[in-house]
Amino acid sequence: MSIIYNKANSKKKYSVGGRGIPFAYTDTIAEAKSAGSVIAKKVAWRGKWNLMFLSLPIFVADAPGSVFYKQTGWVMYVPVRGTGVQAERIIDEIKRRHGVAPLVWVKKAR
Repeated sequence: MSIIYNKANSKKKYSVGGRGIPFAYTDTIAEAKSAGSVIAKKVAWRGKWNLMFLSLPIFVADAPGSVFYKQTGWVMYVPVRGTGVQAERIIDEIKRRHGVAPLVWVKKAR
């Protein structure tokens, strides 16, 4: 599974990532989840941002060949350690705010 980073392949149906983190374009939701897991492993527990965690959503193209994407409802919460907060507190905060474990794909209402 290779992650596609360039805009030339942006004609794919699904997009995952973005907003200052790596992104990928894929043809299926299963590929998007797999690519998102690879991205999450790359950014997990890195201290680049002044955040405790990032949300990593999957987007779907509005129409074939469109450059506009909308959320599918699938999201993964990735812990990062930019604030200096302890790992246990970051995990507890993800569970408290969103009711899910980190690094797991969940379907949220749009």
